Amino acid sequence: MKGKARLLMVLAALSPLSLQAQGIADIIRALRSARGYESQASFAVTLPSREDDVVYRLRLASSPAPADTLAPCAYFLQWQLDTPSGPTEGWTSYFDGNMYAYRDHRIREYHTSWDPAPFRSASGSARSDGGVQRTAQFVTLLPAFLADELSAMTTDTLSTISGPHSASCDGTDALRIDTRLTIGGETVREKSYWFDTATLMPLRIDTESNPGSITEQSISVRYTPAAERTGPQTPLPLSEESLIALFPEHFEKYRESNFSIENLRGTPLPAFALPTATGERYTHHRGDPFRAPTVIALLDPSTSFSDRIVNDLRKAIDSSPQPADIIWAVKGTDTDAAESIVPALRTGEHLLINSSSLARDCGAASLPVILIADTAGKVRKVILGYNTDLTSLVIQSIALL
Repeated sequence: MKGKARLLMVLAALSPLSLQAQGIADIIRALRSARGYESQASFAVTLPSREDDVVYRLRLASSPAPADTLAPCAYFLQWQLDTPSGPTEGWTSYFDGNMYAYRDHRIREYHTSWDPAPFRSASGSARSDGGVQRTAQFVTLLPAFLADELSAMTTDTLSTISGPHSASCDGTDALRIDTRLTIGGETVREKSYWFDTATLMPLRIDTESNPGSITEQSISVRYTPAAERTGPQTPLPLSEESLIALFPEHFEKYRESNFSIENLRGTPLPAFALPTATGERYTHHRGDPFRAPTVIALLDPSTSFSDRIVNDLRKAIDSSPQPADIIWAVKGTDTDAAESIVPALRTGEHLLINSSSLARDCGAASLPVILIADTAGKVRKVILGYNTDLTSLVIQSIALL
């Protein structure tokens, strides 16, 4: 009897079911732990109502975030699509409880330190399939999210899984997994995955939704082989600074939130090198000290109250218990416009033009913004917009330094 039991155990260990479970577990483990992942892909959608496919060109990058309770990885996604009116593009990035999404000439921002609600699902859970960081377009194509998807299917009674078994994907040795989702006796989705045998990273994903019905839709994702990828690498780990470096124009023109500049307090003023109204150049390196407390006024000459800000700030400096300097950083390259709102420079004043890059690097989505820095070069006060109490606010802020 004991001999038969041992034989049954050996046969069970060698059964296709056991091999399948072990193979899927290996793939899931490799996907979840993929470090410094970067790839490109095509995402083609076939619809019965269209003669041609809708094809997105994708750029993907991610790194594991095991301590993050909101997402399994930090990630960057960029997409491009050709349309009859011309190409359109967008990108999304998530890291450390911060998410940035650019689309239609607008950057949307979400920060857990600001408002954690968008990161939760309808049930309030951060680890479910809800939240802006888990529902971003194309996010499920990343290795860590594919790991979550496959893991969920292994325990879902509505899903059946076949494989992995050996296959070829465009000439590359691969492991193929076929899945089927059945609801009420009807097949609502068939999905096949190909993974590189050597790395276990995704090579191809084919999805058939509502097969055989009038709402049938086919999606084919093909990941570009490493040898054929083009373009720059994504800087990892991700940060706001690395995103600004990738898309300076987007942050300069289309950022709508002042979240970043409101959190500039206590940090060194960003580096800048800007032309003066007299054709010279004023340079400040991050961490450089100032000879005195310094007010940095980021101004737009097109606003009607810019001249009032200049008058109020000069009154504040005149009444300050300790000497302070002013840097007038004016948007645009029109020297006459800058000099019209800041006439007759005084001792300790500097008039800079073309300051949009400084406003962008500070995170100022709209102007005016007044920054007050101490002699160590750190920002100690941020004043957004025009305030009728500006003079007293500046005097008090300089005194507290």
